[in-house]
Amino acid sequence: MRPLFQRVNQINKVLPVLLIFVIPVSTALTNIVLGLLFLCWILANGSDRFRTWLEFLRSNPVAQMGTAVFCMYLLGMFYTGGENAQVVESLSDGVRFLCIGMMMVYFKEDGIRRAFLAAFMTAMGMILVLSCLLWLDSLPAMIPVKGNSANCVIFHDHIKHNIFMAFAAFYAGLQIRNPGTGMFRKGLWTVFCLAALANVLFMVAGRTGHVIVLILLGYYLLTWSRAKSVAAGILVLLLLGVFAWINPSNPFFSRARTAIEEVKDWQYNQPADLTSSSGLRMEWMVNSLQIIRENPLIGTGTGSFKAVYSRFVAHTQMMVTDNPHNEYLMTAVQFGLAGVLLLLAFFWMQWRHAGSFQDPVQGRAARGLVLLIMAACLTASPLQDSAEGWFFVFMSALFFTERTSARKFLS
Repeated sequence: MRPLFQRVNQINKVLPVLLIFVIPVSTALTNIVLGLLFLCWILANGSDRFRTWLEFLRSNPVAQMGTAVFCMYLLGMFYTGGENAQVVESLSDGVRFLCIGMMMVYFKEDGIRRAFLAAFMTAMGMILVLSCLLWLDSLPAMIPVKGNSANCVIFHDHIKHNIFMAFAAFYAGLQIRNPGTGMFRKGLWTVFCLAALANVLFMVAGRTGHVIVLILLGYYLLTWSRAKSVAAGILVLLLLGVFAWINPSNPFFSRARTAIEEVKDWQYNQPADLTSSSGLRMEWMVNSLQIIRENPLIGTGTGSFKAVYSRFVAHTQMMVTDNPHNEYLMTAVQFGLAGVLLLLAFFWMQWRHAGSFQDPVQGRAARGLVLLIMAACLTASPLQDSAEGWFFVFMSALFFTERTSARKFLS
């Protein structure tokens, strides 16, 4: 390898680790590191990179399905009814699926895998500490944050914060069960896991995260032995119950009550209250379903949602939106039932492929990632958003790349 390629290749080993650290912290930094990463991807012996990528496309079913989803976005450009800016933005969302296979070239070595996960968990540990300090009204005023003591988000909004923190809690839980983890580390992972669960459920007002945590907790317990699952479940419920008793006005209960009241107040075919999060989601869902009925098979094309939805509500007082806050509805409007089936096939392929891993930690973590993103897609559009979208890309590349040794992840 030429000296220039060697230097750039060394940088390439650092950039993915730096990227996963900044994704939960800053969108601006994420975009900068992403730009450097793609530049170095090409400069570090580009022909070898493309050859390795093509090998993944021939052998890795997740990379293949990601490419198929990207091709759906490409085909949708030929019949789209969207404006150019929206089409380009939507196509960039599709590019992320293509990037899953491209980024697999970074994760063939265990060293990079461990450093990548360590960087993510370090970032989430830092955010968890800051969030808890904010909840206790003990955070120094010099630290700029987006939330307050009632909604303890630090760098991102509550949806992003809870998605990242929920996965961090789940991964910490897997480390507790990892036979290669010593007792002292298991104790640290237990404290982290419980604190992260409490953070998502009782400190941050994000219902998407609440749903995700409950789903991941159910999967976690179902994949453990019956006795240990019962004991762990009782312990978690007891500790979280005490936490909820100490703080009865916590976001989990208050947001649940608010959602129920908002759904009750919502009226079909009437403009939803602009302050009603659940009411607006109900309105967007009903209108999107009606649009889908008019274009059921292949939808209205890449980036067409905003234009089509605007025309649909043009003579009403309903709010115009470019995002129905539901990834499946967004996909169905743009690409019809065929698009939804392809997206579900992509998730199914990830789930199925994870079942073939020899390392149980890797397999469960990969399936947890799939459950997380599928659950998030019900109440948000994480694949359309930069932070969650790139998080999913790189975590997918990490977990679904064939390993070169049998050492445990972050043990």
